[in-house]
Amino acid sequence: MYIFIESLKLAALLLCVSGITCIINAVMKKRNFKVKSFVIYPIMGFISVLLFILGGLSFWTVKGIVFAWIMLFASVQDISTREADDFLWVMLLILSLVNIGYENLISMLAGAAVVFAPQIIIAVLGRNGRIGGADIKISTAAAFLLGFWKGAAGYIIGLITAVVFTLICNKVKHRDSDKSFALMPFLSVGLMIGYNN
Repeated sequence: MYIFIESLKLAALLLCVSGITCIINAVMKKRNFKVKSFVIYPIMGFISVLLFILGGLSFWTVKGIVFAWIMLFASVQDISTREADDFLWVMLLILSLVNIGYENLISMLAGAAVVFAPQIIIAVLGRNGRIGGADIKISTAAAFLLGFWKGAAGYIIGLITAVVFTLICNKVKHRDSDKSFALMPFLSVGLMIGYNN
């Protein structure tokens, strides 16, 4: 009976996630983002199932799914336009304040600081503009949501993945390594891993 009830909960969750993902997908298509529906739905389905397995049908699971939607939108927009809307980092800040534990506030502020500081230094001192303002704002807001350890770990995982993938891709395609690339998809993967830990 327990398995049946949990299966019903998961089915209801996936149905809701599919419906909202469909709306987000339509918004992205309307804005002419390079969106591939056959990729978006499995990604959100996988994240939803994973979060459900780890946390059941809980506030933590729903918060993680909303986090994933925001990061997915930011990633697709970054791939499409090399920009991300300001409302995305504001949404992350609002999400981080929902059900906040004030005992975690210092960790959250430290997470934001440890992600913000190196990025702003690179952006100011760097000559190629590899880190944009949207990357800084969204990853800082996400690190605030995750707290110090998860935010820093997620950011580092995303950054290392981006560097390795880009080096391999540039080598295979014989491209110039100074060419900019969309950083947000890699940061999103790293930060979602941070959320799940």
